[in-house]
Amino acid sequence: MAAAVKTRARVDAELERLVQMLPPWLESLRHQAQFWPQFTALADEILADADPADRAHAQRRIDEMLAEHGLRRH
Repeated sequence: MAAAVKTRARVDAELERLVQMLPPWLESLRHQAQFWPQFTALADEILADADPADRAHAQRRIDEMLAEHGLRRH
């Protein structure tokens, strides 16, 4: 069964939790390669559950949070 489409407010709340997780998460990594599979899974889940009209907004926020930490998805 597919997940219910989330409102922009719900997507923003999930993105904000992801933003808050990044600093301690990045500090605790032994190697940056450990980060990407987990981050991608979380980010992709948020994007998949977002209303199609909000996906570009969510992707921009994800890109911005990564850029703030000197990271970029490939």
